[in-house]
Amino acid sequence: MTDMTSWQHIIRTIGNVMIPPQCPSCHQVVSSDGICGECWSRLKAITTPACVQCGRGFDFDAGVSRCGQCLTQPPDFDRGIAAIRYNAMSKRLILGLKYAWRHDMIHILGRMMANQGASLLHQADWIVPLPLHWTRHFTRGYNQSAELARAAIKAAGVSPKTYRPDLIRRSKRTENQGHKTRQQRRQNMRGAFRLHADNACVKGASILIIDDVLTTGASLSSAARCLKAGGAKEVAVLVVARVG
Repeated sequence: MTDMTSWQHIIRTIGNVMIPPQCPSCHQVVSSDGICGECWSRLKAITTPACVQCGRGFDFDAGVSRCGQCLTQPPDFDRGIAAIRYNAMSKRLILGLKYAWRHDMIHILGRMMANQGASLLHQADWIVPLPLHWTRHFTRGYNQSAELARAAIKAAGVSPKTYRPDLIRRSKRTENQGHKTRQQRRQNMRGAFRLHADNACVKGASILIIDDVLTTGASLSSAARCLKAGGAKEVAVLVVARVG
């Protein structure tokens, strides 16, 4: 351990004695920072077989690599992995991070993403969090996708130099995607992202976009189109949870 790491470990240990760590979902005291066994059992990891493009889990192995949706209306990103299914438990954790300042969720969800998406994290030239419009970033105080990206990079042991939140920006304040159809979501996200002026490093690069939830993939597709227009060779996505 470095001196700084040693001090951090000591401070963390003292803090855990004074205020025992709790499960972020049910608030039961746990032995270390994390989720209790009961709540953990309600999280459903997405394992193979799964669609290689959007990360949707298959109920059985049908001998295909892509789901019907990706075959008929493929997203603009090339590959995708989701750590867990979006259910009542994962929704509680993600919304806690997103809207309730539950930053204790970050390292837990980041580890899940690193465990499932290690291949994408290690293969990427650049890792990009899906950006918020500056007005939402201002009112929320942080970008949950950026926090998750940093946590996943650290958990996977990937060089922090691959983290590039500056490659794209959100130039359009879009309407909330909730309760919109697939086509409405896509239209809502049209032209939502722009490359930064200096985009030379995008050309020929393999880029990984990090976000919290994938529903129809409209937001991630819009960002992928922007990066591919700038010359990216391949764009993959890694998310905490997949709806459906």
